[in-house]
Amino acid sequence: MKLTGFEKSLKILIGITLLVTFIPGCATLDEGKEKEAESHYKMAVSHLKDEEYQPAFVELQKTIRLNPKDKRAYYALGIVYHYFEDYQRSVESLQKAISIDPQYSSAYNLMGLVFMKEGKYAEAVESFKKALQNPLYENPEKAYANLGKVYYRMGEFKKALSAYKKAAKRAPDNPVPYYGIALCYNALGRFGDASDAMKEAMRLDPEIMGDPARAEEIFTKKKLSATEEAEEQDYIDFLDILHY
Repeated sequence: MKLTGFEKSLKILIGITLLVTFIPGCATLDEGKEKEAESHYKMAVSHLKDEEYQPAFVELQKTIRLNPKDKRAYYALGIVYHYFEDYQRSVESLQKAISIDPQYSSAYNLMGLVFMKEGKYAEAVESFKKALQNPLYENPEKAYANLGKVYYRMGEFKKALSAYKKAAKRAPDNPVPYYGIALCYNALGRFGDASDAMKEAMRLDPEIMGDPARAEEIFTKKKLSATEEAEEQDYIDFLDILHY
């Protein structure tokens, strides 16, 4: 299924972050096993990029069997389990990644998404904040955007707005934070500000390119295909903001 520009941006901002850099093994890992493990991991990454989750799962199991200290493999396995909606195993895999690297911000970020999917909002907030505690985190905009989303779901609109604004400062060319900002302003009754944020989001969205008519078409389709009530309401609100 072809993704809209908004969905592509969302996937970039809060989706998969996979390391493909070769990681030297520990002294106890045989060089041959290390290379074989890396080969399986790279195959898993390739499958994930093509959204082939079962083959990726198999390759990741092979990776971990050969190199049980590869944090990337546990993180990627967390992605696979998340896709399979096996949230408990997803969290367990991410916890293993974090046990190897306690500063693994991407793992904390994904764990927050899993908790949010389960409706465990307090746990999600904690996970996103832990991701942001690492000053070396290369993609803090992801965790800020996710923090904004979970606060929005909790009805904490001012906190959500603050988080989305921090995401926007770190990813000024990504429309996703601005869509979130628009929702927050709308919920706070600041309709003019909501309209301005929506215009900026549409300007940045490569699928919409600032065209309100195109935005209305996309939002209407997404509203009808939404699988969650909260997601459907987001698109209803987007459509309202378009007409301010």
